Amino acid sequence: MTLLNSPRRLWWLMAAFAGTWYLSFIYFPGLYLFVGVNHMGKWFLDTYAILASNDALTLGRDPWAYNPLDPLGRPHVYSHWWLHLRDLGLTRAHNFWLGLGLVGTFFAAALPRLRPRTPGELLWYLVFLCSSSVVLAVDRANNDLAVFALLAPVVPCLQSGRRGVPLVAVLLIGIAAGLKFYPAVAGLVLLASGDGRGVRLRVVVGLLVLAVVGINIAPDVVKFAPVAPKAEGIMTFGASNVFEMAGLKGRAGFLTGAALAVLLFAGWWRVRLFDGWKIEPAQQANWWSFVLGAALLTGCFFAGTNFAYRWIFALWLAPLLWGLPADESAPAGVRRLARITRGLLLIGLWADPAVSAILARLAGRVPFPVMERWAKVFFLWEQPVTWALFACLLGFLAFFIREGVRPLMAPRSG
Repeated sequence: MTLLNSPRRLWWLMAAFAGTWYLSFIYFPGLYLFVGVNHMGKWFLDTYAILASNDALTLGRDPWAYNPLDPLGRPHVYSHWWLHLRDLGLTRAHNFWLGLGLVGTFFAAALPRLRPRTPGELLWYLVFLCSSSVVLAVDRANNDLAVFALLAPVVPCLQSGRRGVPLVAVLLIGIAAGLKFYPAVAGLVLLASGDGRGVRLRVVVGLLVLAVVGINIAPDVVKFAPVAPKAEGIMTFGASNVFEMAGLKGRAGFLTGAALAVLLFAGWWRVRLFDGWKIEPAQQANWWSFVLGAALLTGCFFAGTNFAYRWIFALWLAPLLWGLPADESAPAGVRRLARITRGLLLIGLWADPAVSAILARLAGRVPFPVMERWAKVFFLWEQPVTWALFACLLGFLAFFIREGVRPLMAPRSG
């Protein structure tokens, strides 16, 4: 049992198991059906779509229109920043190596944040690492993996005591926002505790960087908004799902969700559940990583519907949610909220893939209209569960913001 008593060996065991898990999909493609993922017969479809858009532009085509160079005819639905890959000489012929490099970079960024110290913690991390959402992101080489890798150094930069290094975090957030828009909400973590002057500087510089990025990519939103694919059904999540089922679509659904988010946030701001909770220095990295992941997921949830691969940011929630429920130094209410959040997150990660896998096994044996009805019933059932999860995450974020704005309001020294 010495192997399981060494944190270093546990980490290597985790890495080896995760590596074996993902390599097994190469040799046994049938595994995709068992985890509820549609492989679609081709690796790295999402990087292929981006490279196809670059090739279309090279040929004088409009990359934001139907693209016959892509197997699915997908238009470009990201910023023009991605269209500079052709300037590096990359074409569709390089898709395998680009996709493989992106996947490798993701795991190089994800694994160091997960440091199991017990066999139980090892299993907990594997639940996240081997989840269907990560499998889907890896299979497609979705560019959310690039966002993850870009934002992974943000917390270490904020923790650095070296002058100027925390501002690198601002730059990374700005680049990530330029690539996929939604990472702008990661700027929330710039409120991470520190001296008032440092927090003010990060916030001001962050706002300026995001403003410049926003002005640069705003025209791209106008181009791709009408053609962007809509995430809907199983293997998606978003606040607007429940409102669309009630007939509130488009702007009406979004505004309703936003209003409820504001009310929930205001409610958490007033409750005293977190009173007396102090983040120990040893847990600072876990807490800030949790906030980073929670901000990204919560922002995406209330902004619209999202494909399941966006759950990859839940990896940053895992360390805190493992240790906090058993942390006797935290108030009982905080520990209870952490346990509830942990359970709801497990449902969010695995319920959709489980149902998707079951329906895939029943295809051809059960009439399609029946399976469609079952899927709709499940989708309706899971909406309050998903809302409960993001209501819990809002509670933690409200506490973080309340603590983070204090240095901004503190009188300047000198």
